[in-house]
Amino acid sequence: MKSINHYLKIACWFGLSTAVSALAEPTPSATPTSTPHVESSATPSATPRSEPTPTPTASPSATPGGDHDRGEISLRGVYGATTPAGSLVVFAIEKNTHVQVYFLDVTGQAIGFAEGALVNGALSLTLTTGQAIVGMANENGIAFTLAGQALQASRFSTFGTDSSIAGRYFGVAHGATGESQVMFIVDSSKHIIMVQRAGSVFSGGFGTITAPVSPSTQYTFTLSSVIGSSSAITGNFTITDGVFTGAFQTSAGTFTVNTFKNSLINRMANISTRGLVGTGQGQLIGGFIITGGPKLVMVRAMGPSLAAAGVSPALANPSLQLYAGGTQLAANDDWKTNANVADIVASGIAPTNDLEAALLIRLEPGAYTTVVSGSGNTTGIGLVEVYEIGSD
Repeated sequence: MKSINHYLKIACWFGLSTAVSALAEPTPSATPTSTPHVESSATPSATPRSEPTPTPTASPSATPGGDHDRGEISLRGVYGATTPAGSLVVFAIEKNTHVQVYFLDVTGQAIGFAEGALVNGALSLTLTTGQAIVGMANENGIAFTLAGQALQASRFSTFGTDSSIAGRYFGVAHGATGESQVMFIVDSSKHIIMVQRAGSVFSGGFGTITAPVSPSTQYTFTLSSVIGSSSAITGNFTITDGVFTGAFQTSAGTFTVNTFKNSLINRMANISTRGLVGTGQGQLIGGFIITGGPKLVMVRAMGPSLAAAGVSPALANPSLQLYAGGTQLAANDDWKTNANVADIVASGIAPTNDLEAALLIRLEPGAYTTVVSGSGNTTGIGLVEVYEIGSD
């Protein structure tokens, strides 16, 4: 079996307790279907806001939605860690203010749950299995202690070879013991988590998926780390239009299952604006608004690659800043200097020139402004783009 750390590359999180409701947020898509807008038209496309201020003091006006739509880097998402004993700890953060935790305790053969407030990234909870869990989250991970043991949870990966099947699937299982609730998490690298709830009894586990061989469309899986079953849990499934159907076998018997992917939505994948990038008041500004839930977005500032499309004079070395109101959230000059450069490459839309700028960042609902300038006060025609990669 692969290292347990591989099981942490999951694109989603789950909630099956009666106290927990599933987050209504979209599932990440593999790769945006649109292509960069680089034609050499002299007239730039319109953006939500394009006033020529070198340092924005305000972003586009967001749709009224309360104070939570103020704009900020999103902590929302799924994080995971393994204990030295091989158990799995999963965190799910919602709206930067609420966190839920599941502890799949393989050694103790129990699934512990806790939820509560997340205050400035800090959490302090007690699992239903009695362990205290205290931690601090930032956009890169969660440093926490579980029953006094220090651990680090990493964000589950958005990208992988099987993004088309990745997601959270919630539904009902039918078997010899009657009807039960069931949840599957499938990641983008053929790993799977299952949790089954019958009354107050939780069971499940985690393992790996085997892809079908054409012309078959049926996936199979084996959960070799299990809770509540005296044998490995095996099963099969197909996914069609977001519906996960199949069967699985535990030591309690065989169950048929019909589950549905959480929060399938339609979306716009890309917006872009091209213009002359000057200095001072002449910087290129674009705006965008996020509503409903957090988004993982790619913001790109393009220059040198425009020359191949006949654009002249192209901005030789663009730099990029991202603002929420008057607060700078992030900046980049030369995209390969980003700490998450591997994810930028995995997105499939990394800039083709090392001197171009990019930010792959999760953002809460709110209004945002992008500012493109030339490094060293250089000038030229540049392109600023925003891609919706997905949500967590």
